[in-house]
Amino acid sequence: MLRYNILLIAFVVILLLGCQKEVGFKNIATDFEAALFIEGILYPDEPPQIYVSNSLPFINEKVTPQEIFARNAMVELSTDTYSERLEPDSIFDKFRCRWSLFYGGQIPAVYGETYHLSVTYQGQTYTSSTTINQPKVDITDVEYTPEFFDIYGGHDGVIIRLKDTPGIRNYYRFQMDRMIDNTRLHAHVLDVITSTCTDDGEEFLVRDLGRTIFSDGQLDGKTLEMYLEVSFEYLEGDEATIYMQSLDSKSAAFFRELDEQLQSILNPFVEPVFLHSSIEGTLGVFGSAVRSTPIQFIYPQDNP
Repeated sequence: MLRYNILLIAFVVILLLGCQKEVGFKNIATDFEAALFIEGILYPDEPPQIYVSNSLPFINEKVTPQEIFARNAMVELSTDTYSERLEPDSIFDKFRCRWSLFYGGQIPAVYGETYHLSVTYQGQTYTSSTTINQPKVDITDVEYTPEFFDIYGGHDGVIIRLKDTPGIRNYYRFQMDRMIDNTRLHAHVLDVITSTCTDDGEEFLVRDLGRTIFSDGQLDGKTLEMYLEVSFEYLEGDEATIYMQSLDSKSAAFFRELDEQLQSILNPFVEPVFLHSSIEGTLGVFGSAVRSTPIQFIYPQDNP
């Protein structure tokens, strides 16, 4: 038996040595060609915000939004009746204690209009269009669930039910707005983030956008039931405002592929996917969404 085991081990070693092959990797720092990343979703009755930044290699140190913001870009938004040049603007993120930069406009978007985006940066111009014509839906019920399961594992969250608009393909994304303080942590980040720029007890607004995109599919016109994981910790009695966004099809496809990319990074058995940009010539998404009538929600218990 001992002789047999020695021969088996020797065979495995020879096999492994015979399969060795040198694989060369490009120098990521020198060979990476940065591309512009553009993200903008228009909402009726709200001024436009278009985020324009430079892309980075997958393996790269952490950076702030200020460091990758594409300064000196010319960003224009137009319809058949008007044109507006968007100017650099920013919002201070009190959860992460940093500025979030974008190109903002003054004229609110109008339901039913078709908008054309033009971004010129370093001699290149990128264009895209979207029409704000998605149906506004009404949430019929919101329910808390202490546990449900998806590809990422078990979670607590909320269940949303709504009546789907019949006759067309609809795409939905969850939105929750909440006031929190620095005792509430983010539920998903690997590094613990604590707000160091707010006083104890000071409340500030956070917006939680669902990563999962839902479609009516074979349930056209029926009541849809969607299980949603939330991004921030909570306590019993915490209040939130919940919406369901109706997205255009191109934006829905982009955010769905973005979620599938995340799944492939976290799970080696999930096949990677390629992002299909909705902006000609570069990577990104320009689209529109219509929010449902808001629903007020109160958490019935602490985080489990």
